[in-house]
Amino acid sequence: MIRIKRLSVASALLVASALAAAPLSFAAQTATEAIQARQKAMKGIDGAMESLVAIAKKQAPFDAAVVKKAGETIASHLTEAQGLFPAGSEKGDVQTWAKPTIWSDGAGFAAALKSSHEAATALAGVKEEAAFLPALKALGGSCKHCHETYRLPKR
Repeated sequence: MIRIKRLSVASALLVASALAAAPLSFAAQTATEAIQARQKAMKGIDGAMESLVAIAKKQAPFDAAVVKKAGETIASHLTEAQGLFPAGSEKGDVQTWAKPTIWSDGAGFAAALKSSHEAATALAGVKEEAAFLPALKALGGSCKHCHETYRLPKR
């Protein structure tokens, strides 16, 4: 019985230390690494959007499984993006299109990411073609708002 308690306490301490170390390892990320990570996440979103745009343009048939996978991929990258804009990552050794507004209006940016995440999650739940375009438009509008407010134009 005592041995089981020791193992339980040891396991709990191991999990707690791993969770506590996670933010520290992220905090050690350089500005350039943060910029590259968020660009990679956004490229993942772009890749998932390609299949959705093909369905919207009737270049591919509606497929609920494809919509679900793309929506989940987008939602996952948006969740990841929440931690990819730490203070100090406004500039690095690579080009960034992030506006300073991201850091001066952190609450607004967080709300915009949340809105896009909710739209992506709703899209992932679409099972019928009739619901696809309205869900895609909601996601597109949410992404557009965020880009207009928090992203510099690419030249």
